[in-house]
Amino acid sequence: MNHEQAAAALLQLVAENREAKCRALHERAAAEARAILEPAHAQARKRVRTALEEARRRGEERLARAQARHRGRERLAAQRRLKASLELAWRELEGLLARAWQDRAERRRWVEAYAERAVAVLAREDWQVVHPVAWQEAERDELRQFLVTRGVARIDFTPDSGISAGVKFRSGNSVLDATTGGLLGDRTGVEGRLLFHAEGSAS
Repeated sequence: MNHEQAAAALLQLVAENREAKCRALHERAAAEARAILEPAHAQARKRVRTALEEARRRGEERLARAQARHRGRERLAAQRRLKASLELAWRELEGLLARAWQDRAERRRWVEAYAERAVAVLAREDWQVVHPVAWQEAERDELRQFLVTRGVARIDFTPDSGISAGVKFRSGNSVLDATTGGLLGDRTGVEGRLLFHAEGSAS
C-alpha cells in the first residue's frame, strides 16, 4: 500500500468514525427528545381533555340555566293565563248569579234550596231573613209559608240595601249566608272548585 492509499484509508476510517459518532449522538438526542416530548404530549393531552370537559360542563350548565329560565317563563305565562281565565270565570259567575236573581223562577229555586239547608242546620225558632230591599212581599210570604211548613217559628224579614241578590238566614248567633257575597265569599275555595271542574272536563 503506497502513501496515497494509506491516506485514503485513514480518511475513510475517520469519516466512518465521525458518522458512527453522529449516528450515536443523533440517536441519543432523539431518545432524549422522546423522553422529554412524551410526558409533554401526555400532559398536553391531559390539559386538552380537562379543557374539553370543563367546556362541556360549562356548556351543560349554561344549557341547564337556559332551560330553567325557559321553564320559569313558561310557568309564569301559564300562571298569567290561569289568572286571566279565573278572572273571566269569576266575572261570568257573578253575572250568572245576578241574572239568576232577576229571574223569578230561578230566584225561587235559589231561596228554597238554601232555606232547606238552613232548616237542616239552624235552630227552628226566632229566625231573621235578611234580603234585598226590592224583594217582593209576595215572595217573602211564599218563603215564610215554606219555612213554617218545616217547623220554623217566629220569622222576621229585614231588608238590607247592601244585598243585591240572595238572602241570609239567621237564628241566634248562627247564620247561613246565601247572598252573592256569601256564596262567593271564599274566593280561593270557589276558584279551586272551578279549576277542579275545568280539569275534569278537559281529561
